[in-house]
Amino acid sequence: EPFIIHPVGVASLLGGLQMDVDTVVAGLLHDTVEDTDLTFLQVELLFGPAVRRIVEGETKVSKLPKLAMGVPQTAETPEAQRQAAINEQAENLRQMFIAMSEDYRIIIVKLADRLHNMRTLEHM
Repeated sequence: EPFIIHPVGVASLLGGLQMDVDTVVAGLLHDTVEDTDLTFLQVELLFGPAVRRIVEGETKVSKLPKLAMGVPQTAETPEAQRQAAINEQAENLRQMFIAMSEDYRIIIVKLADRLHNMRTLEHM
């Protein structure tokens, strides 16, 4: 399936929610910095600071689970491991709330991204 299908699907979901133009454009571009040579600065120069802020914020939120999984488990007992996992989840939520406080549209784009991924799981 061509690369463009997913970003267009995300942008379509955002348009269906009647989000503003910057949010829909950010939905279309949300994977470009990770998947291409495009930089955040280029996104800003081409589409404006609001689109850059949303794309950059969504990219940071997307990296949270990967960062948490990369942390080695140093806890020895099952209870300590469980507590470490809870702490990691709490940190992920904290970071998500920070992103929401910066601009709620970051989380809207992230949720549209996840929803489109879930709807197209059968094609993966």
